Amino acid sequence: MSKMDSKFQKVFMSFMYRGKEIFKPLNTGRIDEHVACVREWVANIFFYTKNGTTIMIDAGYNYERLKEKMNWLDIDPASVRHILITHQDTDHVGAVEVDSDGLFPQATLYLSEIENRYLTGEVRRKVMYGKYELSIVHTNNPKVLLKDGQVLDIDGIKVECILVPGHTWGHMVYLIDDAYLFTGDTLWFGPDGGYSFIDGLAEDNELSKKSLEKLENLLFARDISPKIITGHTGWTDNMDFAFAHRNEVCHGMKKQKPHDPKAPYDGYDEQDDTEENARNVLLKKQDETIFRNGAGADYANWMPKSMVVGPALGAAVLGLAGACIRKKAVEPVGKIAGSTLLLGAAGAGAFAIYSKTARDAFSYEGKRKLSKSIIEGTAKYVKIPDGGVGLDVGCGSGALTIAAAKENPGAQMVGCDIWTGAYKEVFSKDICEKNAKAEGVRNVQFQEGNAVKLPFEDESFDAVTSNYVYHNIVGHDKQQLLRETLRVLRKGGTFAIHDLMSQARYGDMEAFVRSLKEQGYEDVRLIDTTDGTFMEKKEATLLGLGGSTLLVGRK
Repeated sequence: MSKMDSKFQKVFMSFMYRGKEIFKPLNTGRIDEHVACVREWVANIFFYTKNGTTIMIDAGYNYERLKEKMNWLDIDPASVRHILITHQDTDHVGAVEVDSDGLFPQATLYLSEIENRYLTGEVRRKVMYGKYELSIVHTNNPKVLLKDGQVLDIDGIKVECILVPGHTWGHMVYLIDDAYLFTGDTLWFGPDGGYSFIDGLAEDNELSKKSLEKLENLLFARDISPKIITGHTGWTDNMDFAFAHRNEVCHGMKKQKPHDPKAPYDGYDEQDDTEENARNVLLKKQDETIFRNGAGADYANWMPKSMVVGPALGAAVLGLAGACIRKKAVEPVGKIAGSTLLLGAAGAGAFAIYSKTARDAFSYEGKRKLSKSIIEGTAKYVKIPDGGVGLDVGCGSGALTIAAAKENPGAQMVGCDIWTGAYKEVFSKDICEKNAKAEGVRNVQFQEGNAVKLPFEDESFDAVTSNYVYHNIVGHDKQQLLRETLRVLRKGGTFAIHDLMSQARYGDMEAFVRSLKEQGYEDVRLIDTTDGTFMEKKEATLLGLGGSTLLVGRK
């Protein structure tokens, strides 16, 4: 059935997935001196060679050009005596099915004993959320059945077999010589990092995510960072990138976000896979530009979308109603009413324009990126010794916590918030954790904590910071809020707190600074961030950020 299944996939899956940026296979070529790759439409098979022995990882489709492309790499099919099978889907075993071209008749297949139940017919492989049953795979090759954690020695090549069920019940990945991890269909790489593989093709998506967590923890526990090589989306040597979204699944039925500008429109179109490139160009790892720039993170916008849409709709309704009333009115009262509505429409429209201007300025994806500039500018004042811990009060979506963690890679950052009020739909602990993952930042954690009374002991942190939080806390003395934050700062620790510190909100901040100095605080100063530090005064006034000030110093 492999010939029929391969032809069916080439037509059906090409139609179903084109334009969705799902399949991004490597072209035929070499990753390095040990690993070679053959492209078969959307799938990759790999060859690991050391000391004269070549191990094949997965057997691909029943693909008529396999021998030709192996010749591009100077690999003789007859030399392949060992084939590691991650799972038994036809794009991973086609070349060893009974109706294949028979390139590897003597090769031994290695697969998990659980996966073998598909081959015996004891269990049927199901896809499309369990609604479609695939054909049983038949092969005459000798088999070695594997257990989770089993370690093989194949002619001096160490192969560790790691069970990662989910995509199939017995899916295995192979860690070779502690330096190369072949993941089959366990991982899917988007431009912002790795996800669990395509949802509709999995036996159990929740189990897939648990398997990724297990795999990540195993690698970190051993302190190894292998080249991670996937079956359909290339390779990376960046662990943070590979597991950036291990708790999320690639949704196969929609175009992916963020957009991957290098993804092929149709992964089954392999016209750019050439012998010349295969022989002369090393295969580059997954481009991590979008991942490094944090495009996968969502820090929301300080100006909610509702503040733009609501007034705009109000302006439209008031304007339409006012125009209709004025047009039909005969009496002066009616015309006055219509004019009043039109004035209201103009006011609402003006506010909508203002809100849109502010939203564009604050957007992390816009041209100005004011929020990003303020966050990163504040983070530069957060200084934590290696091994220390910093606190971000009112962390919102985690932007400042994460930025400070980047500035202090040898330290830990804790972000706390109550995540309630007007922003509870866009700011949450879950969003903070997702943003940290998207940014590849691990030295952070988030928990609930109210700035009015922080849930931490005195002198618990080596640095404290906050950005535009305290002015939102109605009914509380702002200087007292500052003292509560400084309560949890250790002796010698630094602070950098940014807010709208106007006289009306904060009282006499110069006197507050003097009082801190009298208590032994050092290098305490107020920095006007509207003097060009973060923004100019005119822009600050326009955007409602007048009085923006940084309070910095050391306890």
